[in-house]
Amino acid sequence: MSDAIEAMRWAFTQLSNGNVLLPNRSSMDIPDKNATTLVMPAYAMGSPYFTVKIVSVNYSNPEKDLPMINAVVHVFNAEKGEQVAILDGDTITAIRTGAASGLATDLLAREDVKTGAIFGTGVQARTQIEALTNIRQLNKILVFSREKRSARSFCDFIMNNFSLEAEVSVHEDLSKADVICTATPATMPLFDHTHLNHGVHINAIGSFKPNMQELPIKTINNAKVVVDHRSACEQEAGDLIIPVQNGQWSFDQIHGEIGEVVSGKVMGRETNNEITVFKSVGIGIQDLALANMIICLLYTSDAADDTPCVDLG
Repeated sequence: MSDAIEAMRWAFTQLSNGNVLLPNRSSMDIPDKNATTLVMPAYAMGSPYFTVKIVSVNYSNPEKDLPMINAVVHVFNAEKGEQVAILDGDTITAIRTGAASGLATDLLAREDVKTGAIFGTGVQARTQIEALTNIRQLNKILVFSREKRSARSFCDFIMNNFSLEAEVSVHEDLSKADVICTATPATMPLFDHTHLNHGVHINAIGSFKPNMQELPIKTINNAKVVVDHRSACEQEAGDLIIPVQNGQWSFDQIHGEIGEVVSGKVMGRETNNEITVFKSVGIGIQDLALANMIICLLYTSDAADDTPCVDLG
C-alpha cells in the first residue's frame, strides 16, 4: 500500500501538470440488469505503456454474495502497440482507490487523528482501511452499514488484519470520527452534517455517476473540497453535481485537484477546525500508475528476466 500511495502521488501530479492523455470514460447503463459498464483509457507522456480498463458494476450482486465490481486492465506497449499484460482490474481498482484516499488523508487530514469511520463493507472498504492505517496511527474504526451482519463481519476483518478496535456504529457516533471514508453506491446522503466532528477529513470515493450522492449538500457547502480530476468530477460526481443543480454550490468553489496539493500549487489543510473533503470518481491514470508499479515489481523480482524496470517517477 505504501508503494501504491506513492504511485498515486506520481499519477495525480502528472495529471495536474497536464502531462496525461485522459479521454472521458465511456459509460453504458444496462437498466434491465441493474448494471453499468465503463471503459477507461489513459496515457502519460513519456510512459512505456498505456492502459485501457473495462469495468462492470452490477449493483444487485452484493445481495447475491457476489462482488459488485468486476474489471480487467489491458496494458499495451505505447511505442509498438502490442499488449504486454492483462491484469485483474478488481484488485487494481481496490488498491488504487484505497491508495488515493491514503494520499488525500496524508495531505488533508490532521496529524493527530485517532478514530476512523467507514461507510460500506465491500472490497473497496477494505483497502480504504489499509490505506488509512498506512498513513495515520489510528486506535479505532467505526463501521457503518445497512446490513448489521456484514458490519459485524467487517469489524472482525479489521480487528484480525489490523489489530485495531472496531465497532458497529450508529449515526450519532460519527461525531467521534477524525477521518471518514465513504465507499458505497448510495443515491442519498449517508449521514447528517450535524453529526460531523470539527476538523474531520472525508474521502468520498463511492459515487461515480451524476445521480449518486454520499455526502449532504451542507457538508459540501461547509468544506474545503479537493477533487481527483476537475473535468471528470464536473461530469460524474453526483456529490458535487446535485448541489450545483440545486443552486446551492458552484464548481468554482473547488479548492483544487489533489495533484495541485501534492505539487504545492494550492494549500492543503490550513487549520485544525476546517472540514476537508476529497471527492474522487476514479480515473484511468491511477490504473496506469499501478499497472506500471506491478510490472516493475514483476521484472525486478525475477532474476531470469532481464527486461528493465521503467521507473515512471
